[in-house]
Amino acid sequence: MLAGLLAVFGTISARGFSWVLEWWAWGLLALFPWIMFRTSGNHWTAAGVSWVQWRGSWVDTYKLTRIQFSADGYSRVLRLKDAHGNEIHSFKISEIQRNPDLWDLVYNGILHSVASGHCDIDAKTRHILKIPYELGPRPTRSERIRGWRRRG
Repeated sequence: MLAGLLAVFGTISARGFSWVLEWWAWGLLALFPWIMFRTSGNHWTAAGVSWVQWRGSWVDTYKLTRIQFSADGYSRVLRLKDAHGNEIHSFKISEIQRNPDLWDLVYNGILHSVASGHCDIDAKTRHILKIPYELGPRPTRSERIRGWRRRG
């Protein structure tokens, strides 16, 4: 859109298309969109049947060993680690849930990992992700009340 606006401005200010013969005009048309692309924080997310990639990191969603909920500024994020040692440190929940098909792939892998019993997940993360306590080993009483003030 910015390149289009620059082209319209060039056409109006030159009162014609004579600006297309100038090399610097083409440089501006290429430079501004490139700057906008680089500064917009182009984040990349992809998922397959048993994996998810967030930016440059990926994990095997069917072999997760740790799922931890955290807050990163104003964003709610997941920290994921798989059996191969791969980790995703700040997986933004809101961004992945915008695409329901992508979220279904990731969530099915998370459910499978929790149900396998080899995944460390606390009660708070279970609650946020709406994972039933019937899946996998039940958390101990202290895990269920972690973060809450104890009555005493």
